Amino acid sequence: MTNQKLAIGIIGLGGVAQAHLQAFDLLDNLTIVSVCDVRADVVDAVSKRVSAKGYTDCRDLLAAGNIDLAMVLTPASTHREIVEAVADQGIHVFCEKPIAVTLGDAQAIVAACKQAKVKLFYGSCYRYLPAVNKARELIQSGAIGEIQLMTEQLIGGRGKEHYRELPPIHYPLNGPGGPGMGLVDHGIHLIDIFSWLSGAEVVSVQGKGLISGAPASSEFMAMQLANGAMGHLIYNAATYSTGLPNEGMFSGGQAWLTDASVAESGAWETEPGSISVYGSKGSLRIFHYTNALFLNQGEGPRQITLNGRPAFGHFATQLEDCADAIQRDKEPTVTGEDGVRALKALLGVYQ
Repeated sequence: MTNQKLAIGIIGLGGVAQAHLQAFDLLDNLTIVSVCDVRADVVDAVSKRVSAKGYTDCRDLLAAGNIDLAMVLTPASTHREIVEAVADQGIHVFCEKPIAVTLGDAQAIVAACKQAKVKLFYGSCYRYLPAVNKARELIQSGAIGEIQLMTEQLIGGRGKEHYRELPPIHYPLNGPGGPGMGLVDHGIHLIDIFSWLSGAEVVSVQGKGLISGAPASSEFMAMQLANGAMGHLIYNAATYSTGLPNEGMFSGGQAWLTDASVAESGAWETEPGSISVYGSKGSLRIFHYTNALFLNQGEGPRQITLNGRPAFGHFATQLEDCADAIQRDKEPTVTGEDGVRALKALLGVYQ
């Protein structure tokens, strides 16, 4: 990577943007030159915090023409319009997950960036979590043999009275939607990760997903992958945890919990989120946010040493990778096509 700093414009200053902003404190090869949000008070506060120019209309930010990469961190329903505007200005673009709400919009995003010959980076940040990354390394080395099953479940919350779904600006009413830690907004990560860990595409799905505006209920998704492995996701954010007081661990990183609140590094988590991977010769338990990994090859689980930045520092690792691709003129590690594939599999649950 060269020593030249890349100029970044951030469009959308909601919750995920705040996590991304932390990442810039860890990097010296990127500089934020402009930020944008429809809320003027938020723009004012963030622009002063990062010493950047503030806008309430992304078209004005793009017209300034002084950025190398635009980070689109707005709600998914707005991604197509904004990404197409970025590409039209010849600016490379990072698009948060999900890439879009509809498959047509997702495909249009990829097409617009190809036509404009700009790089499109898809925000599958789980690939940059140390525990997930190390798990893939172990899988590729043959440590657990052939993958048979991958699972994740997030079940808890504080009951239906405290349940909150993401508003229609994220996921329009009567279409796929739900809470921040549900199948659509969170499970999209796992669809991509299950394919990435196993090295196989999702070939068929079944399940039940929440509809935006509908009452809270349980969600599930079963995936069949091309290599014969299965992937299972189970979510419910409107009930109560069954975790016992002596279960859990101290978190080695920040984490989003079932109710979408944030746990800080060092905090005790009674029921930390985890991914289980079962193979023909062993198994892995991946505590992706808590930053712990356990390998069992028949003699009980043993903890694996991890390197890299735990959450939310993994956003910095992701940004470094994007910057490297721009400066070395390489293909993005995580592409728009990856985002389209994950969305297509997700929407299969609703068909």
